Amino acid sequence: MMEQKGLLLVLPVPFRVKGNCVLFESQACNGLERWADNFSKVVVAAPVLPEDLAEREKMMTWRDTATLSDRDRFELVPLPWAYSLSKFLKTYRSTRTSLAALISRCRYLQFAIGGLWGDWSAIAAIEARKKNRSYAIHTDRVEHEVMLRSTQNASPKQRLKARFIAPIMAKYHQGIIRDCTLGLWHGNDCYKAYSPFCQNNYLIHDIHLKPSEGIGTEELIQKSDRVKDETTLKICYAGRMEPMKAPLDWVKAIAKARDLGVNLQATWFGDGTLFEQMKQLIAELKLENCIHLSGLISDRVQLLQYIRESHLMLFTHITPESPRCLLESLVCGTPIVGYQSEFAQDLVKDYGGGQFVDLGDWQQLGKLIERLSQDRTFLAQLIQQAGRNGTRFNDESVFRDRSELIKKYL
Repeated sequence: MMEQKGLLLVLPVPFRVKGNCVLFESQACNGLERWADNFSKVVVAAPVLPEDLAEREKMMTWRDTATLSDRDRFELVPLPWAYSLSKFLKTYRSTRTSLAALISRCRYLQFAIGGLWGDWSAIAAIEARKKNRSYAIHTDRVEHEVMLRSTQNASPKQRLKARFIAPIMAKYHQGIIRDCTLGLWHGNDCYKAYSPFCQNNYLIHDIHLKPSEGIGTEELIQKSDRVKDETTLKICYAGRMEPMKAPLDWVKAIAKARDLGVNLQATWFGDGTLFEQMKQLIAELKLENCIHLSGLISDRVQLLQYIRESHLMLFTHITPESPRCLLESLVCGTPIVGYQSEFAQDLVKDYGGGQFVDLGDWQQLGKLIERLSQDRTFLAQLIQQAGRNGTRFNDESVFRDRSELIKKYL
């Protein structure tokens, strides 16, 4: 019988192949290194992003996997990009055979599900069940709800398609989760949605910041002291300009605060399909002097410094997901202010550092910005809370905790 070694990860995060180089998203590479801190071997299976899509992808910062520390600890297995039904059916049999072979020789199995056809993690889970193997499921968004909410303002055809596919996807994922041994749910939205279908459930957080990258105690004190005297309120957001982030609501909330007399400067760090619509709305509302769209900041150190310099991170997420930027904001001592969600509420329930309004109520969000601008003593308190809260989150601790759970249950 073949000796089983190491951890198998089947992920939706894609590889990119350029010549003899295999590239992977930079933070995902950090995740692989942290997994390898806890497992002797890490086998990673993921789809290969077609190059025409890779060239249009503006929010991915790629890293050559040849630069992974102790590269021999890793085995990278490319899978087909099969997010159309025809491509999925064409590649299904051969890919499932490949996944079966990986499952047979790896000791620990974790699958990050997140779709319908083209979701090889789900197929790997089905194959593991066939082999009577224990496996962990990890996810950071409630995919069927994301599909429904992010298409609310789409074309009638897209909305109809989402309403048809979403319930099928929900049942599909529930079946896979019922057969898993361990559920690792990133954020409380995922935990509440999926934990009823799994016996062993843990709410986890996924972050790639080092312990040394958090705001220091002295810097936090200085930041909270300064905000009481600074006349301009500094607002930021870091993420994709996509429907699920509701960036137009973000702009409108800032316009409301401006109209209420708030002196502010807001910057959105990122890019996406709604860039031009955001730019147009900013012009219509005469916010050019208040809002700056910076585009993607690929230098993580620089981006974290911008977040640390901000007084609050304003967010308008409308889907049940677990955005890493909110964790990073707390680590930087920057309060999170935006639409209420299970994920955001859970992050601050014990330690503070956030304020929320009802989902979709951008007018109330604008009023909240105005209240925080007026009450700088309270805002300074939120900054202190955010910084203390953020000390809980770093890549070493979260990956160690997850690895211990996998070894315990699988």
